[in-house]
Amino acid sequence: MGFKEIGKKLQMAREEAGLSQEQLASMLGCAQSTLSNYEKGKRRLYLNQLEQIAAVLGKPIEYFLESSTPAENNSKEEIKKNIDSALDDEPELLQIINALYDLPREKRRSVMDYIIWQKTRS
Repeated sequence: MGFKEIGKKLQMAREEAGLSQEQLASMLGCAQSTLSNYEKGKRRLYLNQLEQIAAVLGKPIEYFLESSTPAENNSKEEIKKNIDSALDDEPELLQIINALYDLPREKRRSVMDYIIWQKTRS
């Protein structure tokens, strides 16, 4: 999934919410030009920014990340099967997911940052 496809979904979600770029940019604390560049796919959106946008627009983050192309949807199904298999084989993963689910979003981001840091140490 590229930045342009995410940007198109961002624009659609904003328009569905009945917001102008200026209004949404103000709610997000960014410039209208920044939001415009997100929508055009000209500027990278980081996960924490996308989480904020999703929350403001009342959309699940998956709305922005799911592909509308069949080939990518097939791989998504394969990923789900792999996750299910991993959860069956590794019960502590389910415990981790349940613990994450109970955390507020900003704390989940901290956990993700820690995981990324741990992976770089390997």
